[in-house]
Amino acid sequence: MKKVLFIISIVAGQLTSCTQTNNYDGSFIRFHLYGKGEPVFVLSGGPGNDCHQEEDVAIRIGEKYQAILPEQRGTGLSMPEELSKATINLDAYIRDILFIMDSLKITKAKFYGHSWGAMYASAFAVQYPEKVTSLVLTGPGYMKLDKQYQVTIFNNRMAKLSREQRTRFNQLSRKQTDQWTPGEQKEIADLKATFNTYDTTNKAWKFAKIQQGKLNPVTNQLLSEDLERINFSLTEQLKTLNIPVTVITCREDPLAFLTIEFQKFTPRAVVHWLDQCGHFPMYEQPEKFYPLLLDALNR
Repeated sequence: MKKVLFIISIVAGQLTSCTQTNNYDGSFIRFHLYGKGEPVFVLSGGPGNDCHQEEDVAIRIGEKYQAILPEQRGTGLSMPEELSKATINLDAYIRDILFIMDSLKITKAKFYGHSWGAMYASAFAVQYPEKVTSLVLTGPGYMKLDKQYQVTIFNNRMAKLSREQRTRFNQLSRKQTDQWTPGEQKEIADLKATFNTYDTTNKAWKFAKIQQGKLNPVTNQLLSEDLERINFSLTEQLKTLNIPVTVITCREDPLAFLTIEFQKFTPRAVVHWLDQCGHFPMYEQPEKFYPLLLDALNR
């Protein structure tokens, strides 16, 4: 029998609930609820990032809707008994959303996704279009496996670092993540926040927000390997979607070129470009980002 546990808490002065549902494979999937109304899934990036990187977005959406922020499988407290290719894969991630919807007695929902979360939301939408009423994607990742995409993303990121920063990033990247000292963990996090941010002159609070999305590297690696195994591609399925699709992206995002690619697959999508922000417009351009987001959710 499926077991659902509800924990009531206060976040930013707003009554919320934190829930856990006993999933099909015996593991618990934890998710957070904000507000009331039409359900909106908020899917964070990575893969393998802590969901709290998107909590500000969930709180804002929760002012009008019921925002559902999952701690994705292999992150936070949503941990299977072991992290392996049997438990961390796209099929399991898709079924997790189905189980959350079933737990909340939801038949349809809007979906917001950032970066990997945009890929995740899109993958769910093409598999279960009858359960998705609209897609809002921010800084979307790739919608098909392409080695050149990955090379371009890396080069774009490195171009945002100084020569000294690139050297240090490469030094740290050559080490196993479990060998990083606490100081090195902070250093690599700062470097990643730097190449994902347009304006770093007032970086402290922006970096603090970005670094709420602490990465689980094992989950990241396992899910990345699964996407390669299944030769991940949504290009043909996306063309068949008959729901509103909105993309909000920044011109200075290292992943910005992927939005141009996405437009090839979904020419009917509405695309909004923001200037002078990187991969996290909710932190760099909130005064422009949130009106676009809420307008898109109203479509």
